[in-house]
Amino acid sequence: MLSQYDVAVVGAGPGGSAAASLLARAGLRVALLDKAHFPRDKTCGDALSPRAIHVLQQLGLRSQVEGLGYHIEGVTFVAPQGRQVRAPLSPHPRYAAHALVLRRIKLDDLLRRHAIEEGAEFLGGARVQQVETLKGGVQVSFSRNGRQERLQARVAVIAVGASLPLLQKMGLLPRRVIYSYAARAYYEGVRRLDRDIQIRFDGVPLPGYGWIFPLAPGTANVGAGFYRRSRHTPLTASGALAAFLQHPPVAAMFTAAHRQGAVKGFPLRTDFHRSPVRGKRTLLVGEAAGMVNPFTGEGVDYALESGSLAAECLQACFATGDFSERALGAYERRLRGRFQRFFVLTHGLRQIYMNPWLLDPLVLACQRWPETTRLLVDVMLAYRDPAQALRPSVIWKVLRSIRPARRDAG
Repeated sequence: MLSQYDVAVVGAGPGGSAAASLLARAGLRVALLDKAHFPRDKTCGDALSPRAIHVLQQLGLRSQVEGLGYHIEGVTFVAPQGRQVRAPLSPHPRYAAHALVLRRIKLDDLLRRHAIEEGAEFLGGARVQQVETLKGGVQVSFSRNGRQERLQARVAVIAVGASLPLLQKMGLLPRRVIYSYAARAYYEGVRRLDRDIQIRFDGVPLPGYGWIFPLAPGTANVGAGFYRRSRHTPLTASGALAAFLQHPPVAAMFTAAHRQGAVKGFPLRTDFHRSPVRGKRTLLVGEAAGMVNPFTGEGVDYALESGSLAAECLQACFATGDFSERALGAYERRLRGRFQRFFVLTHGLRQIYMNPWLLDPLVLACQRWPETTRLLVDVMLAYRDPAQALRPSVIWKVLRSIRPARRDAG
């Protein structure tokens, strides 16, 4: 006899576990499936934005992640020619005035265990091959412990990250998947680390950036990511990271450092603005819906927020017994309403600003006009409309800074 659930959640990363926690808390029978046995690592920059902390607070996990994570107080931007500007994280009436860096091996297991504590049933080592729509629900087919198994549910939440095979079988991919590529490694013995995250545009292919995110005194998550738009872009993310670490200003921080573990590369789907976010009896959350910020590469906060929105929508469906296209479409309407404009505009910001001609003038403009720095940080944190970074007054400041930036570079 097939196991019967209210909701099947495929993928136990932040988005899937957040949805499973909230749905189980509401009294629904939830199956949470993942191909991995936990704890498992996940290749990522490990940063948690103030918006991510806010969702974790709603889940009841803020005190735990605050205790586990390394507190971040500011952001330092470094332009291609070495000019830099620093800004504290913006105060906000709703969000914390700090960020955190916390390894995903800890964060994801904490979220998964919390979902179980709320009542979800976790099925680890479950490789889902198909999610089919049935009359009145879905059927999930998967292999586990060498056996083929199936379960049925009223609805499904798909949170499989950047993995494409299942979404492709379900017909839930855009015509063209938009990827960025990144690689990261952990280092100990790093010099001159403080409570800032560093976002560096020096020593990396553009559009892209390198990052140094401190995890503890002297320990950092170090990575490089880029969007491949020409044949001149390096073929691998690991090659971009190696070049970044050899860039003299960066290399000076790593003269006494040693790497922990292997360099790991990973794709980042940034195509939410053109990606499907639902199918019949199915909702997509996080990177499965392309929800990685095109400008910053941040994805955990969008996964947590979309998982929470999916749970809210499904709770309403179960309360009314209405699982129609219109009822499930409430999820898409809320998700698009909150993020569609933001993703379209941040794709534009990447195209306009993330190039060697404007990044140095942009950072110089930030040095001259601190309100420009604050705007840049607020857009990065998704506190303000990215269109504000394209206002004539901002463009004017950047253009005014082009000539001095070139003269200083010479």
